[in-house]
Amino acid sequence: MPPGTPFNGFIHPYPIRVDEFSSPPSLTTVPALHLLSHTHSDHIVGLSSKSFASTIICSEDAKEMLLKHEVYKERALKDMELRSDGRVSRTFQHLKVSPLVIGGRTDYQGSRDLLKTLPLDKPTSIEMSETQRVTVTLLDANHCPGSVMFLVEGEQGSILHTGDFRAETWWVDYMRRNKFLEPYLATEDASIPHDEISVFQKLDAIYLDTACLFSETEVPSKHDAVTDLIRLISLFPGNTLFYINSWTWGYEDVLKGIARRFNCKIHVDSYKYNIYARLSDPTLRAIVTENPAGTRFHACERFGRCSYVAEPPSGTGQATKVVYINPVTIGKVKWAQYLEQTTDKLRGGGSVDCLLVALSRHSCLPELRNFVSMFRPRRVIPNTLDPALHGLDWKCVNRMFEGCFSPDTDDNVQLEGNPQLDESNDGDAALKNLHGEGSEELVASWAESGKSRQKLELMERYLEGADKALVRQLLHLDAEIPEPRGRAISVWQRALDKDRIKVCSRKLYPEIVCDSDGETDDDDDDEDHARTAHALFGSLAGI
Repeated sequence: MPPGTPFNGFIHPYPIRVDEFSSPPSLTTVPALHLLSHTHSDHIVGLSSKSFASTIICSEDAKEMLLKHEVYKERALKDMELRSDGRVSRTFQHLKVSPLVIGGRTDYQGSRDLLKTLPLDKPTSIEMSETQRVTVTLLDANHCPGSVMFLVEGEQGSILHTGDFRAETWWVDYMRRNKFLEPYLATEDASIPHDEISVFQKLDAIYLDTACLFSETEVPSKHDAVTDLIRLISLFPGNTLFYINSWTWGYEDVLKGIARRFNCKIHVDSYKYNIYARLSDPTLRAIVTENPAGTRFHACERFGRCSYVAEPPSGTGQATKVVYINPVTIGKVKWAQYLEQTTDKLRGGGSVDCLLVALSRHSCLPELRNFVSMFRPRRVIPNTLDPALHGLDWKCVNRMFEGCFSPDTDDNVQLEGNPQLDESNDGDAALKNLHGEGSEELVASWAESGKSRQKLELMERYLEGADKALVRQLLHLDAEIPEPRGRAISVWQRALDKDRIKVCSRKLYPEIVCDSDGETDDDDDDEDHARTAHALFGSLAGI
């Protein structure tokens, strides 16, 4: 799971661990069962360890993607034909070891298959111990190929774990009609206890994808975003080439929409082609090609693009315009403004080298509230927390979902350290994977940033008392900063000498460390450093 996931990935009260496969020193419970929601890198940490030897429940597509996974270095060596035997080292090949066939005899010694697949929408009883069984149902998550949610039912209650998901309106309506979720839908009269209605039940907890929780911006549906993008593409000359920056799994709707509208295939590199060719989606299998000359649309390896969409393009034998398409999160209002301005520019004969598409893979707060209110669970547990805030963001959850919870919900969240504002690894990952000259400036004008400061500004509205005051302090909203004193002076001075800081607040005293590259930024002035130091070490100085 992403950094900051509560309970080390366990879904209490069951000894079941989701998307967490490492073994940190803090891990005291042995998982009876592992679940894998999808194969994005932040959800498979620990699986590359050869010592991992537990069974994992996942979808069939997730298993295919995991077993075919190759790091870019390995893919590049194969593409350059620098592997003498033509074989590639796959990251997770140790999870499935086939038996050896020697002289017509099958030797099963050392063979294993740790990836147990379940079909979607089929409840499966799983034995965790001699005295405990649970029923696990996989449900579509609308996030990326192979992604699923998990409904876990047992004697200790019912849990819905969303993994990463996008709760678009059409998808929520679809899930409302799912026969395995239907028993958990909230009744019209929330005052009627569920235990008095024998047919219906209540979810004890939803473990919710909160990657975009701290954004109240309404975003376009995937369908609307792709449809709008296609309208822009149609305004370019017919010989224009396009590079679709599908830098991770989850942007397949863009590929499908373009292929359908222009009745063409999408060129992908051999790695993506081999992955897509083995998935259960027949449309996706049909629209991809390894032939770069047969299409204007390319989604090949971004670090080694084919000659047709390289910089500058050379595969066509003539000067051809290449337009780069970057998927980012943009609100509905700004998206409409962007479409209008870009359309006017293209129709007026202006040059456009980069396009944006407002395609979000996670849900912002309005969609999350709509999804949670469909069930009115007893609790909502955030799957994604900022480790630097040590639970302060979790304390916002009940207020943010007010009216969506069951009436018997209690807020028992306690801070586990000193919350800090850590901007050293900040913002939407999509903004760090842009392609095309001018894309960064374009994104800065239109896209949602997902910065920590933006999150804190929203958190301030949902917190009260000392928690609210702490957020204001982190945002440097205090009118005056007293001079430090006492034993914190030396620590304070160290903060003044560093531009980027990380705080290990679980230690007795905070520790300041530079980024791994050791570089500093001289543009920050002393006042900015002093404000940061005050927020971090004021309590140590008695301020």
